[in-house]
Amino acid sequence: QINSNASLTVSLAQTPYCKKHRYDPQNPLCAHIIFCGSVVKVNDSEAGLAKKALFSRHPEMEGWPKDHNWFFAKFNITNIWVLDYFGGLKIVTPEEYYSVKP
Repeated sequence: QINSNASLTVSLAQTPYCKKHRYDPQNPLCAHIIFCGSVVKVNDSEAGLAKKALFSRHPEMEGWPKDHNWFFAKFNITNIWVLDYFGGLKIVTPEEYYSVKP
């Protein structure tokens, strides 16, 4: 409630990729991405989708104690940095990130 800023870093070191290619996890070729933004409570129109997404992946959470005042939140991404090669970060806008087709 006081400071909703957050960041999340995901690295290829979390997969077999870097080990397979013999990349040290600190080597830029063992790429990682950093998402920065804020965590905000979802509104009523988003709550149903949030519940479905969370409980489909973590069904045991549906039975967690209600008196702990859990709430559903989302990560509003404002900045994305990719480190995947030597020479510094690449900046990706959220619009670019979300427009990519898998």
